[in-house]
Parts: sequence; C-alpha cells; structure tokens
Amino acid sequence: MIKLISLDAWNTLLRLDRVTKSIASRLGEQVGLDGESVFRIMINVYNDLKPKWASGLIDDSMIVEIAQRALAERLHSSWDFVVKAVVEVFNSIDPCELIYPDTWDVLEDLSREFRLAVVSNVFYWPGGLTRRVIEGAGLSRFLEAQLYADETGIAKPDRRIFMKLCGMLGISSGEAVHVGDELMEDVGGAISSGMKAALIKRDAMKPLIIRELDLAIIPRLSDLRHVLMEFQRYTET
Repeated sequence: MIKLISLDAWNTLLRLDRVTKSIASRLGEQVGLDGESVFRIMINVYNDLKPKWASGLIDDSMIVEIAQRALAERLHSSWDFVVKAVVEVFNSIDPCELIYPDTWDVLEDLSREFRLAVVSNVFYWPGGLTRRVIEGAGLSRFLEAQLYADETGIAKPDRRIFMKLCGMLGISSGEAVHVGDELMEDVGGAISSGMKAALIKRDAMKPLIIRELDLAIIPRLSDLRHVLMEFQRYTET
C-alpha cells in the first residue's frame, strides 16, 4: 500500500527555467553580457561540475558554493557578486509564477490520501531559497518534510536521502513513490532505495507504466493520480 509520495522540486513542482533565466539576466546586466550568453555559461558550468559531483569528488553540502564560485570565475567576477544576484532574483520574483499550473491542485488532491514531501538537489542556490518559494506559493501546507542536498549532505541519486525521508516519517521505502524529472537522480535513486518512481517527461504522449521496474513515465504532474491507482492495484494483486 502506498503511503508516501516524495517529489523533486525544480522541473517537477516549480519552473526551473524562469529562475535560471532571471538569474542569467541579472548577472548579465552587471557584467555587460546578454542574458542568453550568461545562461549558456551557467549550463556549461553545470555540465562541467556534474560528472565530478556524481563521482563523489564534490561534497554534497558544498555544491552550491562550488557552483557559484565556478560561475563567478567564468564571468570574471566575484563569488559575492553571484550570491547577491541570486538572492536579488529570489527576493523579487513572485513564487506563484514559478509553480506549474497543475501543481497546486495535484498536491491538494493527493494530500487528502497520502503523506507528501520534497526531496531535492541544489546547484546555484541553497535549499533554503527553494523552501522559501514553496512556502510563498502556499505549497508547504501540503508537505510534511522537505529535504535538500546541501542541508542533509546527501544528494540524489544516493539512496540514503530517500531512506532518510522514509525513516523520518516512519514509512518503509516499499510504501513510497518518488516523482521527478531526472532519470538518474530521481528514478535511479528512488528505485535503488526500494521506492517506486514516476518520471515526468513533458514531451511524452501519454502515461506509461513499466511494472517490472516499478516505474511510470508521465507527461504531467496531473497524471500522477492515475499512475498511483495503477501502482496500488497491481501491488495488491
């Protein structure tokens, strides 16, 4: 029986593109580059650091500072400058503009039947800023816990962050489903911990369930209710 649903934050509940492009634009204004150029630099820094991070060469609790410093170096600027720009964007943006259209209704619906939580990695900003967006958008009322890689010192796909959540809430991993948009971080980490997984793939045509893997692929968060019913049905048979 499914009791817990954990959800990734960015690109699952919240619009990552709107924040990153706003940060790129703010940084570009200060260093004399257009926002698109800074955005490409941000992507390049992420692609450079991700393999090292995934290999354990970067401490999970330090990834935000390391990413911000690497970006500052590429922009020939200072770490403080990048930190300030990130905070300014989060101070100025309306949290309600960052949630996907179906996020509120889905969480409200599911919270009546399941326990809900967020398990999220971080990169250019700390988990505390993501938590502030979630609270500002009114979503925190549906969540029992929020776990972020920089605060726990454990990043997805490490199974320990999923096990930590289950332990906190007194639920076995076999009674939980994790939802996210990354194949390795969200699906791989969840399944390795014994959870079921739902991968959000927004270009998919329709929901697909792969029973042998305890995996569902869904185009939208609003498809999750159908998938959960199917998970429940075949788990009980």
